[in-house]
Amino acid sequence: MDRVRVPWAGTHTAAPPRLHGTHRYDVAVIGAGLTGLSTAVELLELDPGLRVVVLEADHVAAGASGRGTGLLGPRIGPALSVARRRYGDDVARASYLWSVAAVRHVLGLVQRHRISCDLTPGTQLVVAREEKAAGEQRREADAAAALGLPVGLVGQDELPAVAAGYRGGLRYPGAATLDPAALTAQLARIGEQRGLTVFERSPVRGIRRGLLTTLSTNDGAIVADHVVVAVNALGTAAVASAGVLGLRVQAGVTEKLPSEALAALDGLRTEPLIEHGELSPYFRLTPDGRIVVGGGAARRGPHGSLAPVPSLLRDAVRALSPVLADVEIESSWAGPVGMTRDGLPVVGGDRGDPGLHHAAGCNGHGLAISAYHGAHLARRIVDGNRDDLSFALPWMRPKAPWMPRGRLVDRVLDRYLAHLTAEAGRPYAPGNHA
Repeated sequence: MDRVRVPWAGTHTAAPPRLHGTHRYDVAVIGAGLTGLSTAVELLELDPGLRVVVLEADHVAAGASGRGTGLLGPRIGPALSVARRRYGDDVARASYLWSVAAVRHVLGLVQRHRISCDLTPGTQLVVAREEKAAGEQRREADAAAALGLPVGLVGQDELPAVAAGYRGGLRYPGAATLDPAALTAQLARIGEQRGLTVFERSPVRGIRRGLLTTLSTNDGAIVADHVVVAVNALGTAAVASAGVLGLRVQAGVTEKLPSEALAALDGLRTEPLIEHGELSPYFRLTPDGRIVVGGGAARRGPHGSLAPVPSLLRDAVRALSPVLADVEIESSWAGPVGMTRDGLPVVGGDRGDPGLHHAAGCNGHGLAISAYHGAHLARRIVDGNRDDLSFALPWMRPKAPWMPRGRLVDRVLDRYLAHLTAEAGRPYAPGNHA
């Protein structure tokens, strides 16, 4: 895997040992990201006597959990206006409230375990560049009002100064920003303090089912009663069979901003700015005075960590405010996301094997919901998880809708992503919007 400098790259420490020999555990988790480690920690909190192991192909937080941009907020699946038509009001409301509970779950984890990860509570502001997007936002605000959800429409004259020139926005309460790799690494530490075993550099090469499940690696094997596949976009064949497509999206971080720019953009500390639309840029301010920016380009395939078009990140930052006209991107990178045809994750078990569980396909909104899904899978393993209505949510399922694959489909997808990248690169300055 390519190595790039990201703002939280120093989080990774000395690697635990590789798996050697055959070992027996109650639960084996594949993937040392937020989902996998949240599953493991929750399992050990629910039943401290469980023998739990995590197998990681690279190192803790090597995937999206270490290369995300740290936006912790509500929202899952399609827009509320779409979810109402597709699933009905009850499911649309319950889905959004699930995402709100996911944010609260992460906030609770950080507070309960005193995790140091630069957590900054706040809101999120999704802004519309063009009138079409503004109209979609008005429909979304109407849908939220009909469902009794606290998503507020922000008029053009009510936008904060950093968003001057946009046509309006939607404000989502109950959000935060944090360092995702620090959160993930400390979940591994918390788990190990409770008896969790983590083997890094131990990619799973095969899963053999039976009365017990056997996971084979290059140098060893794990025999377990339950297996949790928590690899999101990085699981190649296993993830593809669940209807999940891996993409690489890009992000970057600027140099430290001068005091004038920090004063003008201070609101981005507690309210990140997210443009409405596919691959549109989004911005947040770090505690040490840098802007983290994402969007602008995506590529097919989950592997690789080099930003495909870092110049789009620089241009987006410079267009945000005149005080950023000369700012440089200090580092850029790409992170894997798992996408599904219907925009919903895939969380559940194998119909033919009650000991096999999975979570994947967060569609770029995984920071909160991936950790919450890990806790859900842990409760499912320990007590069957029949004390709530989560089984009725549309992403609690064995697989997502079928995803077409093949060379022709890949070429079409590549062209579509190139089109989106070109659209995202159109010159635009919000402050000069007519």
